[in-house]
Amino acid sequence: PRQLYDVTSRGACMLRKASPFFAGLDPFAWTGSASVQSVETQSTSSEEMVPSSPSPPPPPRVYKPCFVCQDKSSGYHYGVSSCEGCKGFFRRSIQKNMVYTCHRDKNCQINKVTRNRCQYCRLQKCFEVGMSKEAVRNDRNKKKKDVKEEVVLPESYELSGELEELVNKVSKAHQETFPSLCQLGKYTTNSSSDHRVQLDLGLWDKFSELSTKCIIKIVEFAKRLPGFTSLTIADQITLLKSACLDILMLRICTRYTPEQDTMTFSDGLTLNRTQMHNAGFG
Repeated sequence: PRQLYDVTSRGACMLRKASPFFAGLDPFAWTGSASVQSVETQSTSSEEMVPSSPSPPPPPRVYKPCFVCQDKSSGYHYGVSSCEGCKGFFRRSIQKNMVYTCHRDKNCQINKVTRNRCQYCRLQKCFEVGMSKEAVRNDRNKKKKDVKEEVVLPESYELSGELEELVNKVSKAHQETFPSLCQLGKYTTNSSSDHRVQLDLGLWDKFSELSTKCIIKIVEFAKRLPGFTSLTIADQITLLKSACLDILMLRICTRYTPEQDTMTFSDGLTLNRTQMHNAGFG
């Protein structure tokens, strides 16, 4: 049998509830976008599920012996199969522009026993089997890009007049739509067991009411931001739906008082950690 579940974005629900307070927005416009998705799940009976035997691990990858000295290869380096020793020797020789000299006839035999006896013939053997200078240079440049440069911040930073005006407008919009803790008339809850039960039962409804008020304040905050109201209605809705919960969480974080280990909400309700825990938060 198939069951159909409706999954609705939490942010979309909260904004849809607060949309009548956004002047110029159609309350029904929140349902214009496809915010409800249908997810079909099909149950499978236990009789139909046949456990399969675990697949064997893949065999280890085997490389050809080192093309330079015939030692055990660790992979393909700079274009050919090579061991760690020849890989490092070739990289150092290219990066440091080393010039070697052969004290014999420049035809020394290179293998895993004799490879360290003549650096000149070893380097020539690296070139003969196909090791690439460019691969070494590219690898070096890539590592340079990966190294993060230390950023030295100036001791003081002066904002341009236009940027300072913009910051002031955003700050003013926030202050006018989000009262600080000192502006709230705090009230605490009774610690008696009877009142605690009543508080726990009604806390979710209380949070729902407060969330709606906070959403309205966030919409007011957005409308005061420079340039927001010049956007199309569709773009305004999209921005609010995507950022509303993030702004809500950031604002809630500023209401925590570490000295008393309490959280103060928009209407002044103050709860301690135990009350929050009993209500199912943390």
